Amino acid sequence: MAPPSPSPLAPAASERTPLLGDCDVRLAMEASVARGACSPSSPPEELPRWFVGATIASVVCTLAWLLLLLVAPRLHLRLPAAAHLYAGVLNSLLGSFLSASGYCCQKYAHIRVARNTALGTASQQRVFVAGLFLLGVGTVSAVLNLGILGQAVQAPFAALTLIYSALLGRFVLHETFSVYDSLSSVLIVLGVAVDVFAAQLAHLPQQSYTLGSLGQLLLRDSVFPASYTLVALVYTTLMLRRVHTNKLQRHALGLLAFSSCAGVMAGFTSLATKSVVEVTKSALRDRTWLEFLNPFFLLLLVAIPGALVPQLFFLNKGLEFFGTLKFIPLYQAFIIIGNMGCGMIFYNEMASYSSTALLCFLGGIAITISGVCVLLVKVGRDGGEGDVSRRIRVVRALDGPVEDLDNSSKTQTRLATDFTFEQMKWATDSDDAEDRTLRALRDFRECQQAIVELLASARKSIYYSTFLCDFTQALHTSSETHKGNTFASLLRAAVERGVQVHILYNPVGDYGTDSVAGLRRHLPRGVHLACSVSDLGPSVVTRCLSNNSKYAFHHQKYLCIDEETLMVTGCDVNAEREGWLRANRLGYFWHELGVVCRCSPEMMRWIRANHEPAEQKRHYDQFLDSAPFPLVSGGWREENAMVNMILHAKHSVQLENQILISGGSLQHNRVCAAIVKRISEAHHKREPFHALILTNAAQQDEPSQLARIYCMLSIQWSLDQLEDCALAHGLTSQDLAQYLIVGRMEHAGVLVKVHSNILIVDGWYALRSSSNLADRSLSARPNDTELGLLFAGPCVQQLQQDLLNMYFKSTDVPYSMARVFELIRWGGQQQSAGLIVPVEKKAWSPVLTWFLMNVFIYGSEGATGGRYKVTYKTSVIGGEKQEAETFEC
Repeated sequence: MAPPSPSPLAPAASERTPLLGDCDVRLAMEASVARGACSPSSPPEELPRWFVGATIASVVCTLAWLLLLLVAPRLHLRLPAAAHLYAGVLNSLLGSFLSASGYCCQKYAHIRVARNTALGTASQQRVFVAGLFLLGVGTVSAVLNLGILGQAVQAPFAALTLIYSALLGRFVLHETFSVYDSLSSVLIVLGVAVDVFAAQLAHLPQQSYTLGSLGQLLLRDSVFPASYTLVALVYTTLMLRRVHTNKLQRHALGLLAFSSCAGVMAGFTSLATKSVVEVTKSALRDRTWLEFLNPFFLLLLVAIPGALVPQLFFLNKGLEFFGTLKFIPLYQAFIIIGNMGCGMIFYNEMASYSSTALLCFLGGIAITISGVCVLLVKVGRDGGEGDVSRRIRVVRALDGPVEDLDNSSKTQTRLATDFTFEQMKWATDSDDAEDRTLRALRDFRECQQAIVELLASARKSIYYSTFLCDFTQALHTSSETHKGNTFASLLRAAVERGVQVHILYNPVGDYGTDSVAGLRRHLPRGVHLACSVSDLGPSVVTRCLSNNSKYAFHHQKYLCIDEETLMVTGCDVNAEREGWLRANRLGYFWHELGVVCRCSPEMMRWIRANHEPAEQKRHYDQFLDSAPFPLVSGGWREENAMVNMILHAKHSVQLENQILISGGSLQHNRVCAAIVKRISEAHHKREPFHALILTNAAQQDEPSQLARIYCMLSIQWSLDQLEDCALAHGLTSQDLAQYLIVGRMEHAGVLVKVHSNILIVDGWYALRSSSNLADRSLSARPNDTELGLLFAGPCVQQLQQDLLNMYFKSTDVPYSMARVFELIRWGGQQQSAGLIVPVEKKAWSPVLTWFLMNVFIYGSEGATGGRYKVTYKTSVIGGEKQEAETFEC
């Protein structure tokens, strides 16, 4: 596709819109990043067979050991103390290898995604899931060893994961293995060997606990358990409050806070896990089933996620801000300290140690931690050479760990797109003053007026695609001739004129859509009806918990007349949609937009193909159905277009969307990251720039209560991610607030639902789309089918000014974006903010937000988008009523 000349769409200097500043600033493309320390070769295209074989063998051995431990009491097998000890050591070696293999698989998944961002997020890759499985087996192995070696003795073995990780990085991922790695490995192995020797000197007894004996041990007459717990919680709270209040996430104090708090929580996680395992073993052995209902046992069960959730949160925050090279060694050191502390204080595991054994054990711990800290010296030394510093600067722009980038991706950013801004085509006004087809529709009344005009003017064909349409609702029009007409009556009149009518319909009734049989009763004979249905829905287990019969929907909204004129969005019809500041049947207000443009032959070919039956299911994530520019049909292509527009913005970005779910490692779409990136450039260059995001704080029209909770939670997540991404670019929250406002709209205390879904850049370029700002619509693996239109020119300039006048209840007032920001910020005092209300972050804990978002996304069976290959099948419904009634949706 040849790039269009830049001049036709760019306004002349004398025609500058009020939203553009006085200086014409061009966004410079990000300079390529210098290459980092060269590895022996680039990472492999696939994992080596020997590695796969070794991991499978280790899993088999670990599971065999688990089986032996389960059947040993029944067979009355009892190993000698020394054999029991060395079996535990061997199991620890295998468990550490499996954990390191899990990290290696996850890192490989990150590398694949860095090479090709269209693959989605790393967590969507199969190798990532395999890594989680290996980490799970490694964790099971560690839990088993808690009952064999004890929590304190088991702690140093966690450091062996670092050695395995370095070796696997060298031989699997083709990374470097430096002198520091060698020295660290020697020290860690030596420290673990000394600890095993100390355990052998102590002649550790094979202990087992019942619920009663465990309660006596944990609640014994000693101030140490309660004091340690209190000190640990106070330390964690104060450290995190200091880091969060002073925005020190990327400073040394942040590294210390995240690693130490994660290590402390890891100690409590192991403590609770070991306690549950011990009680379970004794209850199964003695067949005392009522112990599982004992409140103390239930408290221990609750303590596992109570410690594990904050541990994982601190771990992910540390990886997010510092990457694995800098964070994991310190994290492992604090894991050793946390486990050793819990084992010594709660389980009194040092009671059988002699003075010599205790000194050997503490010396081994010190040697192991020294070996771990050598890796930190390695990172600091490499950073001094300048290369890692450059990589960290790049990673801050990517908001991801340093090690997730391979050599080929060092010259790219996470915001790379499959095409450039110059390659995008736009719908524009015709040079012929009498043929001004491009027009923007500012509210649903104007949309209804356009629908009536277009349907009444049809002479050859009508192609209509809808997500939700009440064909019997009267349409608003100023024409006396067509007053009282419905969609169905206008289609009936068109058929009588000999017009070919094609409808692409969403037959899934979750949002109030009529059934196919019911629709057939309203439509005249001769209408070509096709239905598009996805294959993604709730499983048998979750069907009883969800109001949705499907998790993915046909969501394209357009009306094409005579293969010449196309209306994109704004053409769904129901009683929930109403004109500007006119209350709908649910008592709140609705904000809708639409665009009418000329339909090119390329666009028409795509529309015709879209209505044809498809026995072969369509894979939308593989771009098989991408619409030609200026149309965009959701997915990765539309996300790329939005990123290009935002990064190309010179002065302002105005983004309105029904939903705001973007940012962080849980979301594939990069829209919020692109906005922060552009703000960062403006801040460091001291350029004037403004970004306004309008969205909804709640979704009252969602049929599922869980979906409503998720949408409310997700905007808090997105606000957190905006701030975190800003910190990654070196911006404080105050810096970000100078350039960005996130708001919602209300009138007289009543919700104005944002359903406009438009992106406006510099008052000249715009994208109006059915896509919601979430991975359901904007990712390489979207759930819903979408359609949007890129358009540019004076039409966009006039639309933005009209919208701002609507929001501030004025008429023909020229607004600059600086003036808009001033009115919103000081509106509470001057009573001039109009309808826009800034969205505030809730006071709840970010740990809770992170946890709930993980629960929703990973437990939603793909409903949140971006995780599964959703496919659609388009079926043509015949004219007979019986055939329509047998259609299954």
